[in-house]
Amino acid sequence: MPIAAANGADIHYETTGEGPPLLLVTGLGAGPAARAVFVDALARRHTVLSYDQRGTGQSKGGPAGLPIEGHADDIPAVLDAAGIAKAHVFGHSTGTGAATVLAADHPERVTSLSLAAPWTHADEHLRALQEMRKAAARTMPPEHYARFNALLLYPPEFRRTHAARFAKMAADAVRNLPDAESFAARLDAILAFDARPYYPRIACPTLVLTTPDDQVMPRWFAEEAATAIPDATLVALDGGGHMMTETRTQEVVAAVDTFVGGQG
Repeated sequence: MPIAAANGADIHYETTGEGPPLLLVTGLGAGPAARAVFVDALARRHTVLSYDQRGTGQSKGGPAGLPIEGHADDIPAVLDAAGIAKAHVFGHSTGTGAATVLAADHPERVTSLSLAAPWTHADEHLRALQEMRKAAARTMPPEHYARFNALLLYPPEFRRTHAARFAKMAADAVRNLPDAESFAARLDAILAFDARPYYPRIACPTLVLTTPDDQVMPRWFAEEAATAIPDATLVALDGGGHMMTETRTQEVVAAVDTFVGGQG
């Protein structure tokens, strides 16, 4: 099991595929199973480096509420352990925060940047939604919270088509009780992060992806990010909700392949 030693943490990582290196920075709770289909699709044209952020999956070390900047500080060590000097970087959801900091603070490590479902800062909408998620995680039975969270993350058509999958997720939640306080600490770290000071310092080509039905990090965040990042390109899919990497995998991969290919 490949491990990167990063700032007192042991970070589990994997590489898949062949081609130009692409680092995948996902949300804090997205383990290998959740990202497998997306990784496989990207790996048709790239060497994909994915990893479990500290305190999640098979990675050890660090408090659950580590600031987003702290997660970004781990990434150079992961790249070094994998023998990658510079990579295209794809961030999704919470991962867009760490990817943004990396591109601004370590431009020598980033060939291009793709941000899917980013947030700029804790506005009134995001703060209200995350406070509601924290309260739900503390008070709902686990299976109810799993279904509630799915309502926020996935569009109705996808949940209907994959009903058996979401029923299993709810059943698994009963057997694997979530740590509500650790979850709350993660959400607090999201609310404490402000990406806006970093945007003007991003010098690499940047793609920003959004969907009109993302309830967690709505389209206006992506539009604001694309405006603030020099020469960024904004691509809006016609749907897919927050988890576009799962619900619209092929469209997201096609947008990334087209964008990365255009960088020479």
